[in-house]
Amino acid sequence: MDHANKVMIEQSQQRNQNFIDIYEGRMPKKIPIAINIDGAAALEYAGKNLILDQYSADEMIEAMDYTNGLFDTDLVVGFSSRLPSYYKILGARNYVMGGDGFMQHPNINGIEPEDYDELINDPVKVCWEKVIPKFYSELAKPAPYNMIALLKMYVSMKNVMAKIGPAAAHIAAKYGKVTQKFYSKRTRAPFDLLADTFRSFTGISIDIRKYPQKVLEACEALLPLVLKMGIPAEKPSKTIRVGIALHMPTFMREKDFAKFWWPTYKRMVEYITEAGFGVYMFCEDDWMRYLDYLKELPAGCEMQFEYGEPKIIKQKLGDKHIIEGLFPISLLRTGSIQEVERKTKELIDILAPGGNYIFNLDKGILRASDAKVENLQTLLKCIREYGVY
Repeated sequence: MDHANKVMIEQSQQRNQNFIDIYEGRMPKKIPIAINIDGAAALEYAGKNLILDQYSADEMIEAMDYTNGLFDTDLVVGFSSRLPSYYKILGARNYVMGGDGFMQHPNINGIEPEDYDELINDPVKVCWEKVIPKFYSELAKPAPYNMIALLKMYVSMKNVMAKIGPAAAHIAAKYGKVTQKFYSKRTRAPFDLLADTFRSFTGISIDIRKYPQKVLEACEALLPLVLKMGIPAEKPSKTIRVGIALHMPTFMREKDFAKFWWPTYKRMVEYITEAGFGVYMFCEDDWMRYLDYLKELPAGCEMQFEYGEPKIIKQKLGDKHIIEGLFPISLLRTGSIQEVERKTKELIDILAPGGNYIFNLDKGILRASDAKVENLQTLLKCIREYGVY
């Protein structure tokens, strides 16, 4: 083994260990970095055609390699699981490609208010018989055409991942990045699943006024489903995280949040942690009025904040939970190198003492225009040099 390979292996091992230490409640040698770059952004950084090249695993792999070489992230970045080929095969209406090639999620509903009783009685049946045919035109066709479409999508996904998986491992070894799998399955809060998939943002906002009991019963009915979606098949470990993006709370009055959203979510997180896994949650928007609720969750939850006051978040949650996020991605887009360095050190000074901190942005980098190359490189270099315990 030559010296360069040995250095990359040691670097991978140390970066793995930094995450493991955080998740198992120890102080790491350096602050782990969880910054992510979407596949669309990677293609753009590599100068590729977003509209065309998302359909090619080979082009995506080239873009991943280029982007991981460009940015010294801890994690292998540059791949998106929401590929247009999957959705095109299924005739998707819930994820569509915009005119510039970026995948978008329209605000559509899967069921009507009169379907609540059926949803409460059998949510899986409603998914198969009403929601999926409405969201995917090819799956609305009679057998065997719907099953053929599903098989085509599955084969397409397997073919892509048969290339992406080994390529990601090679890229991790090549650039000394994290090789261990920390983030496993993804799921939703019961109320968010009801809102996003079944009733839409506008629909659920009406329902909590007109049909409050139905909404409560639907959340209870969906709790076993979101747990089935989220519990990993791996051997239980706190280093395996179940991802949950939290969508609706900041659009709700606190009394509605406490009544409709929080009870089933809290039980869901308790179940996942009791099963032996960790939880990663993306607290979208501003969660400052809900910090006391988050403190009630089992210790060791990983919480990425989009907006909020870092000092108060650290004071209220830092002893019990893992904090990340809060670095404004807008600064990478429009700020100077000096401003990026200043903000990086400011957040580390506030959030890093005592551990329980992973460096991340307030949101993922979805497009190349979200972050100037020199600004992101400066940010990563600053974390490496300044984020040492």
